[in-house]
Amino acid sequence: MNPQTRSQTKRLGGFLLFTLVCGLVVLGGSISTVRAGDGASPSLAATRTPANRLPALKPSTIITPTAAQELAFALGVDATDLISATLNGSDPDGVGIGTTPLGGFPTQGSTFAILSTGQAASAELPNDEGDLGVMLQGLNNSQGNDLVQLALRVHVPENKNCLHVDFKFLSEEFPEFVGSSYNDTFTAELGGTNIIISGNSVSAPLNFAFDTQHEIISVNTVFGVTDNTGTTYDGATPLLRTQTPVTPTATVDVVFSVQDLGDSFWDSAVFLDRFFWTNEASCGTGAQWPYQVHLPVIRR
Repeated sequence: MNPQTRSQTKRLGGFLLFTLVCGLVVLGGSISTVRAGDGASPSLAATRTPANRLPALKPSTIITPTAAQELAFALGVDATDLISATLNGSDPDGVGIGTTPLGGFPTQGSTFAILSTGQAASAELPNDEGDLGVMLQGLNNSQGNDLVQLALRVHVPENKNCLHVDFKFLSEEFPEFVGSSYNDTFTAELGGTNIIISGNSVSAPLNFAFDTQHEIISVNTVFGVTDNTGTTYDGATPLLRTQTPVTPTATVDVVFSVQDLGDSFWDSAVFLDRFFWTNEASCGTGAQWPYQVHLPVIRR
């Protein structure tokens, strides 16, 4: 399949997915998505090749931080709460700080953080690439594919028992490879990191950014995804907020991760902002839509 045909196929698939989501909002139901990449469209899976190239970037408003703590401050961590920040060996090209509005971010202040399995600065490009993908150096997951992490050690303020973070997961894998082995994921873990890959699935016992069905945020779960992303990526979840209970005055480790599964060829990303504490009578766990009406979850 030549690049032009791949790009046309991708745009058509995105339009069909968007149409399905709109129909579900009206009907209030859910459906099964086509399992592309592992039987439904074998030709697409067969044409996956490593781009391993940098797209032609315009002058970027997404800057690469010189230190991990700059990412922490960009997503709203208070300097008085931050003890340490590290990328755990991730490729610095995979992280960025957004300084202008993009894809519904920032949700607070003037900046937000980006973690990507490709070049983070690509996020603001027009969505005219059929298979945007850059293979990173540095940290990999147990499959040997791109993994980018931001690990924070923070002090919980006195009289605060609940941590909240806004996020959006975006990917080039939508919609062609939903239900396939190319099941890129985002996790937010409390207490360290323990991500377990088994075949096409990922489990993370410390993850608190799961969806309303208690599933990890991933390509295959298609959690409320639409193709109107306002970014270079072909599909994105809505703007979400996740939360988790914490102990007042404790020191906690929070690890944000985005990773490629199946291969490192097509990029995924997460936008992060509005890291904040509250005191709640009952602090739940998991992701919710705080800013808009509830959308149905599209399942495979």
